Amino acid sequence: MLIFKINLKLTIILIAFFSIPIINNIYYYNLEVGEKENVRIISINSYGATAEVSKRKIYLSGNLKNVKLGERLIITGEFTKEINQEKGVIGEFKVDDFKKLDVDLKGKIYRIREDIFNSLKEKLGYRRAAIVTSISFGYSDFLDRDDEEDMKNLGVLHAISVSGLHMVLVYSILKRIFGSKLAPIVSIIYVIFTGAALSTVRSYIMMLFMGLATPLKRNYNPLASLSMAGVVLILYKPYSVFEVGFQLSFLATLGIILFNKSINKKLYKFPKFLREGISICLSSQVFTFPILIIYFKEFSLGFLMGNLLLLPLINIVVVLGNLLAVLVKFNVLFNYIAFITYYVTLFIDISTEWLLNITPNALYLNEMVIICYIIISITCYFYYKGYRKVIYFPLILIFYYYMLVYSPFPKIEYYKDGIIAISFKGERSIVALKKSVDLEKYKIVTLSQNSYKDFNNIRINDNYQMLKYNKDIILKGRNKSYVLKISKGKNDSNYDIIDCKLSDYSKIILLENKILVFN
Repeated sequence: MLIFKINLKLTIILIAFFSIPIINNIYYYNLEVGEKENVRIISINSYGATAEVSKRKIYLSGNLKNVKLGERLIITGEFTKEINQEKGVIGEFKVDDFKKLDVDLKGKIYRIREDIFNSLKEKLGYRRAAIVTSISFGYSDFLDRDDEEDMKNLGVLHAISVSGLHMVLVYSILKRIFGSKLAPIVSIIYVIFTGAALSTVRSYIMMLFMGLATPLKRNYNPLASLSMAGVVLILYKPYSVFEVGFQLSFLATLGIILFNKSINKKLYKFPKFLREGISICLSSQVFTFPILIIYFKEFSLGFLMGNLLLLPLINIVVVLGNLLAVLVKFNVLFNYIAFITYYVTLFIDISTEWLLNITPNALYLNEMVIICYIIISITCYFYYKGYRKVIYFPLILIFYYYMLVYSPFPKIEYYKDGIIAISFKGERSIVALKKSVDLEKYKIVTLSQNSYKDFNNIRINDNYQMLKYNKDIILKGRNKSYVLKISKGKNDSNYDIIDCKLSDYSKIILLENKILVFN
């Protein structure tokens, strides 16, 4: 009877664990948006803006003149439902007119961040002010694209936006100032002020559990707290699991939890500061490496040196930047800290330029590398556990490589950067859909022999050809034709639509009488 009760409770917990997120996900994407809605602007770009309506994200286009980040608006216009699960967007709203509402607490936080940026701009200049505000509290709207690219090439892109690393640093300082009881309360203010990024919330939840373990007389389990943080975030934002920031944050933390200590022990001959830095860098890459290749198609060979040399300087900027935010109304202290911050950012510039000159360029990689990495990792793990016959498992790579390179069936691949790759029986070509796309990079990524900057008509085989159709593409077959939708807005054609915008990467395999679509 006791065993039955225990099993029943466990069954109920498991059913609830899987069913609640599914129900929550359905509820999130089934909001009915009317012609008049109350929204908040959460990001602005050259195409329009992204807003929140009833805690859901929608794209805004049309009349958005003089709209600012963080403002609340009553908008009127037409809503088109177009779900993008990767970004958590439920559709696009074409704004005909809007009315601004009074500024609330959240809006005031946006204003404070903007005021701090403007104050820093007067002392440090536009570019350095953007770097400091981005690193310190996640205000990255004015960050220069070149600075972002440099940090990406050195493998420290995570450090120029608020991440778990920043949360740990800020929490440890607050703990020394306010003590272990008040630090979690004060830290939540920092989380809200920085915009509650997924990695920041994840880090805060884990540190909260760690802080509660001692007074509750429990052993702290980092894997359990990481899992709980994941559950909380998925319940709060169902789409978060599809975001690259969520995936990188959780996988990097998982790698550190599982492998940091063992790598640290193997590097015992190195000085402590060097050993700890290298072990954290390497352990965080164990699970994030495939994700980086999937999303960015490249890997920084200078990530180790970048993290070892630049992160200490970036940590200083985190502290100084938050001090500047607190002391923005105290001119003398603000000017003094801004003076120090200027020279720290100058040293970061010098170090970055030096590292870029001595480190190799980023390595362009494709899905074949990911499959090899995963299969070899699985093989090594089971071989180490005593399953000797698993040594033959990597032979599957031969078959996969054949399917990837030779492509016995015609295959079309769409990349969100603006590339269409076509492969069939060993011939591989790419076509640019945007002028700014890096063709040489994608020739390597797709293993293509040929590249073209534009096209009007491409014959794939006897059954299929591709034609340009306004900003979209028609895939014309003998029996049926399709529109590959790569542009925003409605499509008035009578063809079936394959919406490539739903994900960063789409694959279409062409069979004789039908097609297979992988989004």
